[in-house]
Amino acid sequence: MGKNGIIEGDDAPTEPTDWIGAAEVRPGETRRAIKPGATIFHVYRSSKDSSLFAATDNDDRSRLPPCPGGGKWEFFKRFSETGQIRIGFSEEDAKRDIREMGYHLDRIDIETAERLAPPKAS
Repeated sequence: MGKNGIIEGDDAPTEPTDWIGAAEVRPGETRRAIKPGATIFHVYRSSKDSSLFAATDNDDRSRLPPCPGGGKWEFFKRFSETGQIRIGFSEEDAKRDIREMGYHLDRIDIETAERLAPPKAS
C-alpha cells in the first residue's frame, strides 16, 4: 500500500486504457503461446486525443502519419502477436495496414460502469 492508502504496483486498480491490446481469455480457454517470428506491435497514443492510437511493427516513429491536431505520438505499450482476440485491437487488421501503409490507426473507446452485486438470498 502506498501513500494515503493508495494501492501501487502489481495490485493497483486498472484503468480502462490498461486493457487496450490485452488478450481476451474466456473461462476454459488458455492463453496462446507467442510463436517464433511473431509480430511485435509498438502502440502509440495521440497526446491530443486519448482514444486515438497508432501501431507499427517496430519502434521507428518516422513511419507514423502526422498526429492530428498538432499532437505527438507518445509511446503507450508493446506486445507480441498471439492470434488471440484482443480488447480494442485486431491483430489481423493491424498487420494488413502495416504491410500496406507502414502503420495502423485505431480509435478505441472503452466504456466502463460500476454495478453493485445484488444481495445474497438467505
